[in-house]
Amino acid sequence: MKNVLKKSLTLVCLASTLVAGQAMAAETLFTNSSSTNKDYDRSEAKKYAEKYAERPGNKNYANYGSNGDGGDCTNFVSQVLYEGGGLDFHGNVGYNRNAKDWYYYGPHVPKNTSDKKSRTSSWTGAHQFREHWAVVNGSGGEFAYQAKKYSVQDAQKNFDDIYQDLNTGDIVQYVDENGRTVHSQVVHKFKDGDVYMAQHSVNDEDYYWGTDLRLSEWLDYGGAYVITIEIKK
Repeated sequence: MKNVLKKSLTLVCLASTLVAGQAMAAETLFTNSSSTNKDYDRSEAKKYAEKYAERPGNKNYANYGSNGDGGDCTNFVSQVLYEGGGLDFHGNVGYNRNAKDWYYYGPHVPKNTSDKKSRTSSWTGAHQFREHWAVVNGSGGEFAYQAKKYSVQDAQKNFDDIYQDLNTGDIVQYVDENGRTVHSQVVHKFKDGDVYMAQHSVNDEDYYWGTDLRLSEWLDYGGAYVITIEIKK
């Protein structure tokens, strides 16, 4: 739960540039019952994110950080929800329906397997993860408590709203101008009026695996939109 100090913080520099009514509010994509994912353990999700953000991550899981796989970012945030936060798998083994199924059976699952050693696209793919936990073009699993969509410009203007909404263990995703979800990160702490993110990426040494990424500096990463996914209320 956020403490009182965190709730009282504002981004003075951003707020001072806004005129009442100037900034557009986020588009709330959906809101579920306040009991959604009520047993999600934010504290343990934070611990897992901070423990395994740096290379090589948790070796009990395959590394999807090759350029051909598109990067390990969503594999990592899925681990945070499951291993750290204690959420159960969704769906049935052998099915790979983005809106219904989310699981990883391994520990080292190749890209194309079936039976009991398998994973879903929603576990490792940023766009499919978004379709499972939130929505894509108005349709999806909606397994999170709430999701909101911001244009990059509105996210920058309304950063204090994002700051107030998110908690440790929540997910932020970045969307390009074609509507494709290109990256996933997880919130791991709040400091000095900013939200700090943890991530995996591709295996190239030029790409960062770790913590302490300031969300305010990442809002334009996808180029078009920012999706905030609150796992529980």
